[in-house]
Amino acid sequence: MLLAGCGGSGSEHGSSQDDPSADRVLTSADLDRFLKIVEIHEGAMIPEFTAPEEDESLDLNAPAGELIASFQAQCRRLFNIERQGGIWKRDTQWSRALAGSQISPERFAALVRDVSLAIMRVRLEARVNVETLVKQARGQVDRAVRTIDEIDEVPPADRTREATALRTRSVMGLGRAAALLEFAELVRAVPEENAAVVRRYSQKLKPLLPASLNEELLAELKRLAKGPTGDVEPASYEMDDDE
Repeated sequence: MLLAGCGGSGSEHGSSQDDPSADRVLTSADLDRFLKIVEIHEGAMIPEFTAPEEDESLDLNAPAGELIASFQAQCRRLFNIERQGGIWKRDTQWSRALAGSQISPERFAALVRDVSLAIMRVRLEARVNVETLVKQARGQVDRAVRTIDEIDEVPPADRTREATALRTRSVMGLGRAAALLEFAELVRAVPEENAAVVRRYSQKLKPLLPASLNEELLAELKRLAKGPTGDVEPASYEMDDDE
């Protein structure tokens, strides 16, 4: 799953935190069912969630607190299983595959989300310390908020050109940092059992992963975790044959 679509406001607030299945432990039966569905679909690749449309009404001049809420809502919409289930229900090939497997689009969306997040946790833990990643992402959010709040103490008409430009850059940075923090916290919340079952099924999952799945996101998260606020503690274990 990519973070495309995390960066604007959204009116739907469904999220993994609101979804009671979000912390559900994956079993071998879940993985077997998931693989069977993916393999019968034309292309036989693990699908990604479709990025939600950005809300053009987002007010970039809003206070930092409102901006954070908007950015986080958009990220949570990305992982909303009802929204994504509806998209796959309208897709001819996916709806046929799901009907043939006797699974609801929403349940399949939950499986895609849970498996994808577990894969990302395994891949991240082979590179960085996830707790450090969350800490660094939260630090970036806090720094952007402080900058925006300080600039907003001066009325727009009285700000210098440099201050106005800095605020614009800070808002863009806040959107990026809020998205990374939201995603890092989702990865951290992945049950240990889910990471373990994904490891056991790694050889079956790898052929179904798009060649460049989340490589840019992995690189960005790695850079974030190894940011200037401190060195990264090595992960306690690494995934064998990770790439």
